[in-house]
Amino acid sequence: MGSLTGNAIISKAKSIYGNRLKANDYEYLLKVRTVPEIVTYLKNKVNYREYLLDVHEQSIHRGQLEELIKKAHFGHTLKLVKFVDTKDRKFFELNMIQREIDVVLSVLRKIISNETTQTYSDYPTFFTKHSSFDVFTLTESDSFTETLEILENTRYYDVLKPFNVNRREDIDYSKIEHEMDKLYYDIVFTRIDELYSGKEHEELTNIFQTKVELENIIKVYRLKKFYNADKETIIDTLILKHSKMSRRKLEELIRLPEADLIYYYLERSEHSAVIEKDQDYVYVEYYAEKIKYNLAKQYIYFSNNAPKVYSAFLILNEIERDNLFNIIEGIRYDLSEEEIKKMLIY
Repeated sequence: MGSLTGNAIISKAKSIYGNRLKANDYEYLLKVRTVPEIVTYLKNKVNYREYLLDVHEQSIHRGQLEELIKKAHFGHTLKLVKFVDTKDRKFFELNMIQREIDVVLSVLRKIISNETTQTYSDYPTFFTKHSSFDVFTLTESDSFTETLEILENTRYYDVLKPFNVNRREDIDYSKIEHEMDKLYYDIVFTRIDELYSGKEHEELTNIFQTKVELENIIKVYRLKKFYNADKETIIDTLILKHSKMSRRKLEELIRLPEADLIYYYLERSEHSAVIEKDQDYVYVEYYAEKIKYNLAKQYIYFSNNAPKVYSAFLILNEIERDNLFNIIEGIRYDLSEEEIKKMLIY
């Protein structure tokens, strides 16, 4: 990647990140109790203003706001991708693939629940124009077979075909989601291998392997803690091929007598150096997400490598989006300010 292109991406990423929601923003949003209040506040924030400008606060509902937040965060990534030259475009398009997978999984959830209301049609023009399938046609699909027909000439067809069933209640969503995750990470590491070498290859590989490792740890914790799942069930949900942690070590975590002991593994791991020692971490998921957040923050502040900064930017973008979703859900279920705050990473 040329230095001018790389510098433009880094500069833009840091500019957008500089306008992120900060601690004082979250402190305010934790005190509001309605969706219209969230909209009013976000309208005055640089990263959301253009996406919410024409929204009438009193008429918007929760699902619409979440879709507009998704649109805003996708818009942020597009502002970086437009600088990318041909050589690196395949790496920077990884976010597009992740978005496509999100759409496919959303459609399958809609089919399983027999939901008729469409909430997926507000994707930015760039996404609908460059997606490998017709987004609007797919979101109107009402059966697994129809979904497969629309995706026939895409990379997703071969992944989904073995799971095709006639009855919506027989769709094995968990296994499909797992296979789509495997597909995504296969593409990620293939493209890193194809496009980069030396230190750049090593650092990008480390970023995504760490992401896989932390996601695996969270899955182990949740399945042990809330479902008392056996070893085979847990192993089947993990991304083993690209895990930074060995299978032996993962099996050690699975064999722990209590799920909460995984917290102590994280405390002793190489990642503990980026965690605030004086903070009380209530959830293992929170601890793992905080590690991912702090590592990404270091990369975006101190790296001068565009693919690395972009990868960190995607992680931070996703975390802020999820923070807003957690606040919206917390209001929906009338959770207290303290309960919602425990779910936020900032």
